[in-house]
Amino acid sequence: MRARAPDEPLATLAARRGVAVSYEDASHRLRTVSPETLVAVLAALGEPIERPADAADCLARPAAAAEAVGPVVVAWDGQLPAAAVERLAEVARARSDRLRLELEDGSETLEVPSARAAGTPVRQALPFGAHTLRAGEAATLVISAPSRPRALAPRAWGLFAPTYALWDERRRPTGDLRCLARLGGFAASLGASYLATLPLLADYSSLDDPGAVVSPYSPLSRMWWNEAYLDLARLAGSAAEAGETVPSAPPGGLADIAASAAAVDEALARLLATAHPGEGGRSSDYGRFRRERPDVVRYAAFRAAARARGTDRSTWPARWLAGDIRSGRDVSPAEVELHMCAQWLTDDQLADVAASTAAAGCRLLLDLPVGCRPDGYDTWAFPSSFAGGAAPGPGATVGAPPDGFFAGGQDWGFRPLHPEGERRAGYPVVRGALRHLLRHAGALRIDHILSFQRLWWIPPGADASEGTYVSYPAEEMVALACLEAWRRDASLIGEDLGTVDPAVRLLMSAHGIAGMRVAVFELEADPAAPLLPNPGSCALVDTHDTATFAGFLDGTDIEQRLSAGLLDAASARRERRRRRKLRRALVDRLGGVADDPRALHAAVLAELGSSEAGVVIATLEDLWAEHDPQNIPGGGGAHADFARRTAEPLEVIERDAEVIGPLRRLDQARHAGAPAAGAAPYLEASPGDPAATACAGASEGMVEA
Repeated sequence: MRARAPDEPLATLAARRGVAVSYEDASHRLRTVSPETLVAVLAALGEPIERPADAADCLARPAAAAEAVGPVVVAWDGQLPAAAVERLAEVARARSDRLRLELEDGSETLEVPSARAAGTPVRQALPFGAHTLRAGEAATLVISAPSRPRALAPRAWGLFAPTYALWDERRRPTGDLRCLARLGGFAASLGASYLATLPLLADYSSLDDPGAVVSPYSPLSRMWWNEAYLDLARLAGSAAEAGETVPSAPPGGLADIAASAAAVDEALARLLATAHPGEGGRSSDYGRFRRERPDVVRYAAFRAAARARGTDRSTWPARWLAGDIRSGRDVSPAEVELHMCAQWLTDDQLADVAASTAAAGCRLLLDLPVGCRPDGYDTWAFPSSFAGGAAPGPGATVGAPPDGFFAGGQDWGFRPLHPEGERRAGYPVVRGALRHLLRHAGALRIDHILSFQRLWWIPPGADASEGTYVSYPAEEMVALACLEAWRRDASLIGEDLGTVDPAVRLLMSAHGIAGMRVAVFELEADPAAPLLPNPGSCALVDTHDTATFAGFLDGTDIEQRLSAGLLDAASARRERRRRRKLRRALVDRLGGVADDPRALHAAVLAELGSSEAGVVIATLEDLWAEHDPQNIPGGGGAHADFARRTAEPLEVIERDAEVIGPLRRLDQARHAGAPAAGAAPYLEASPGDPAATACAGASEGMVEA
């Protein structure tokens, strides 16, 4: 049933708050958002509205934004916008005050002349950083950022594998940072410039929640590491002791990250009972970490509270919900110390992984998820930055609208960032997440970069299809990403698959953020056409959210989607026929390549390697024709998502000629420097081109957990 259009006051109020009253769906049809959805989303944004008729009263209230200049100003390449300076200078003159700029590091306070007084626009470049522009009581965050961060390594390639899936002769139940470092060394020895993995971010352990289900894309925080990845042998000082701590797992068993985190906690607790890991020569390292991350005390107190009272915050005292948890009075000091040490040790080991791989010419490519779990640390620590704050219970969530892949839309369960709340607070959540991951990343993939511009909000209790888009200040978010990447000399990649507003890609192009191109989507569109990813993009054969390449060729994903209820029998039959034709067309186009998943994958990978893509990422498991994917989005739990181990341990992979051969061929293609003829122009240069719209088969939410 078609939704009725909202009346004028409600539509006006929605426009004022950046809430879409209509949107274009995946089929390019205009959809009208129901008044009920608009009311619910506006209420989640803080408007005192219960029914559409209340919109007129909301509009009559004094506008909250009655300011001379907004709470945030972007100074690209250090250049303050003259118009913003002049507006704030007028406030200063009205109050007989000065216009002052307080630098981020507190080193200096500068008096800023107004454009009118100087007669010309402000020309003095600011140092890069997040500064504060003050005129009396009025304050504005100034994001002084480079217009473009470091570019990706030229004609580079990388290797991807989830850390949890790796294993070696120690037979741990889940991969750790020793495994990641070992894979990095292997990739570097073959010429890789990047080692990519899924998020390594904090989550609850089975000690916090016996039923904890860990997903790398639904962490409890985007600002802290998951201690499950600690190398226990280093922690305990001997491999034998570590072996006693973590029970061995049979080859091919499921990884259990929550249980591994609990085992690490138990091992660390035993170690702390006898000697502090930061004693002696390492005390200065621990002290430096505490100075760099003073908020670790608050994080550790939160984790200790969850250990003491459970992760359900509806059982917590009101004072805890308000952010006041005290070590000694409320929670065990030993638990607080445990979680502080766990963060320091994980950060320290990850720094070693980053340093060792970088020394071999291979940088870490880490992943920033689009959100975090509503019962996690970030919503508790920064309640004003989230819709619904830290309050337990149902609230607005984030997802994606219906499309050809998910007819009912998707609800990812994240509590959305409050656009104005986060902005007025100075972006503590966005800045914190970016700064944390870029401590050690040589490149950062921003999952669902569309969220910098808009997010699909779903009202409490509503179906995923009953949401609407809420706008975000995209330029400010991009500026923060560029600033934090510049601090660490890192590159940025934006996951821009699916239904993407051309303005997002134009913004990415203007600021040197590489887009992504996925070969299986291009093959779905036209298997007879050569693969020509855009110059400078990040090209992949597939992703952790698609079928593996062998599964794609054989139609394994069709059977899995059928079993999960994502396809009906008739659709599955049509998909099988289409996929068989696709495979034949690909074999014919490649010419001389055996109709074998490994051979076809090697040829596709080499074809991407000879393109003008900035970086080509090879998926480790595709190299031996793995059929089972790491994740089936929307599968409803029928598949063991983000839990499966690789088919072989690292010591076998390192000697496997059928793994090494295609990677050497990819390296040769990248170094040959002979781009494919007729390579596509920059996508952003022609947003009207069909390639600028959704990749065939991709949905806006395809890359989510």
